[in-house]
Amino acid sequence: MEVGAGLIWTPLWALCYGLGVLLLSITTIVLYRLLLHPLARIPGPRLAAVSNIWHAYHARNGHMFDLGRRLHREYGDKKKGSTKGFEKTDFYLATSLNWPKIDAFLRPHFADGLDLLSERDMKRYRLQRRLIGRVYQTANVVKFEAAVDDVIKQVIARLEALNGAEIDLKEWMHIIAVECLGASVLSWSPGLLKAGTDWGSSAHSYLGWRRKSVMGLFPTLTKLTLRSNLFEWIFRDLWNLKYVAPPGFRTFFPDVAKRISRRIKSALKPNAPKDSRADLLADLIQLHKDKPDFTENYLRKMAMTNFGAGHETMASTLTSIFTMVGTHDEVQRRVRREIRSATDASSYAGTLQLQYMRAAAREAMRLHPVLSMSLPRRVPDAGAQIHGHFIPGGTTVGCNPVALHRNADIVTGPDPDAYDPDRWLGGESSDTRLMERYSLNWGGGPRTCPGKNLAEMVVYKVVSALFERFDVEVTVPQKVGQPSYFLSMITGVKARFLSVDPQAAGKGGI
Repeated sequence: MEVGAGLIWTPLWALCYGLGVLLLSITTIVLYRLLLHPLARIPGPRLAAVSNIWHAYHARNGHMFDLGRRLHREYGDKKKGSTKGFEKTDFYLATSLNWPKIDAFLRPHFADGLDLLSERDMKRYRLQRRLIGRVYQTANVVKFEAAVDDVIKQVIARLEALNGAEIDLKEWMHIIAVECLGASVLSWSPGLLKAGTDWGSSAHSYLGWRRKSVMGLFPTLTKLTLRSNLFEWIFRDLWNLKYVAPPGFRTFFPDVAKRISRRIKSALKPNAPKDSRADLLADLIQLHKDKPDFTENYLRKMAMTNFGAGHETMASTLTSIFTMVGTHDEVQRRVRREIRSATDASSYAGTLQLQYMRAAAREAMRLHPVLSMSLPRRVPDAGAQIHGHFIPGGTTVGCNPVALHRNADIVTGPDPDAYDPDRWLGGESSDTRLMERYSLNWGGGPRTCPGKNLAEMVVYKVVSALFERFDVEVTVPQKVGQPSYFLSMITGVKARFLSVDPQAAGKGGI
């Protein structure tokens, strides 16, 4: 209704006007992103160009492994490039060990801590890596081989006692990984092997990655959530990212934290008595004493990081190896024959001579990497040319390990999706070196996992020891239950470990 030159603003009219402005704004943004944005010419799903909601929907529902393969098959370019100068993005706010303080301008401020996955200050990151370098070198971690051997002996005895009963493969690989970490880092057993269960800790922590994967895709909303709990409901309820601990759930982390704290407190007392335990924590404590730059805070964080960064990644790696070898009969026969005919298949040095076993493991890791989501990196301010497109500075880009490991320009052989350990038997050929160069199993470049040497020792020793003493029958569900997030793990696989005569095995029996 007009009054002079004006309008009478009724509540209904005001609502309609507001909705009209909102709709026009959304339409303008959508059209700009689809047609005029500098990234509009890059091929891909149109909904993905409009909003991160499309990506987050697939992350929430555990589609990242399949999505990585499908998108690069449909839209991917086969070219490779350098990521020099591309730093980590705000995605890693969601994976931080300690939440930063968020100021009024939504800028995160991190305390000086040790968080190797989420650290974005490269100067601080490089300092931390240099400080811990000597502790995680192969020459040092092999000191813990005897501790791993003791765990493996107990694993063999425990599996033999099961008399071939069916087990959940992921859970038992998690049990083995945690027990090996406990022995190597703390000279301690968390009791998982004795109990024959991980008390639901692997399944529970895996769901944590579901939440982190979605939160990481909305860094601004994550900052608002960290600044005020008013926005927590969006992730908790709207995206339904809350998860309840299963019955009988128990995590080993509180025990780990208590033991680390007691050891450090005792070791740093004046005139502290000598501790005879020769484990990784003892080395880290000595590092703190030798190098004050490796602060007590760094010491505590690094001791915990061995478990936080290692338990799921090693479990995922072991699960993928036993799944792939166990579902390919000829591969398993060749693996068993090589191991059982070797003069020394028990020592770490001996496992490095098992060429086919290592090829089978690396091929499983290639097809089923621990990470199945693109590793987010920020384009430098000057922008970058990628695959013939100019990408503006500040844009988030990423490389997906699932897609990279199946790139036909990198992978030797006719079918990069096939499980074929022979493709790794080229020795030092250029093809093998190329696959190694672009492997992200343990990260890449300066971001390579510092625990890689310890993890590889555990993985190769466990695989060699179990295939020496057992024939492995693996049952994969018709529809493989593999929800995958930023971190990926094969789930739902059942296995039977069938004992063989050790003497027959030693004579090369298969």
